[in-house]
Amino acid sequence: MVNQYTGITNYYDLLMMSGYYDYHNIAKEAYSIIGNNCQIIELGTGTGLLAEKYIEIEPNCQFTGVDITPSFLEIAKKRLGNKAKFIVADALKMELNKTFDVAISNAGVWLFINWGDRLELVSHIPDVQANYQGLKNLARHLRTGSLFLLSIQKSGIDFEQNLPGGIVYSQIIEELEDKVDYRTRKKSYFFKKDGEILAQEQLTITLFRQDG
Repeated sequence: MVNQYTGITNYYDLLMMSGYYDYHNIAKEAYSIIGNNCQIIELGTGTGLLAEKYIEIEPNCQFTGVDITPSFLEIAKKRLGNKAKFIVADALKMELNKTFDVAISNAGVWLFINWGDRLELVSHIPDVQANYQGLKNLARHLRTGSLFLLSIQKSGIDFEQNLPGGIVYSQIIEELEDKVDYRTRKKSYFFKKDGEILAQEQLTITLFRQDG
């Protein structure tokens, strides 16, 4: 199963809209590659923040957002109404009975981390074999000649960020397994105010080593 973010739903947008991602520029870059009139699926769409910015640029696209966290999609539906379609589904098992021109994962299920001298594929699916299943399932939902766009981020580190309302966000990364082909990490998220934990989540992510 893909990681869920149920524990931090109420504070997710506060963090994401405080400079964690620049959704407008991400949408512009995606549009420069995708173009007009495409049917798009976003994996791990969250609360619809990227979908919102993309549809502002290209209102004629058919945008479908998939996420395993129902509380995220409740927010996404309120944000976008009938401008996009949102579906609660696990990327490993989704059966949408539809194919798409483009798939996007903006750190939703898969992404790349840039370490300067190399890229590593990162997954929010903890089980290694399940990642192959997830990618095969995604391929079944893509048309011949389709695109799969993944975001590239800087290396993940422990840090804190001050948010509006006196809330402090922090993340802590702990190394777990270290295998030949991959390694796993535990990533803990905290939202605190005056030292009190308001919300928290712990997830396991998998990082696949680059060949060579």
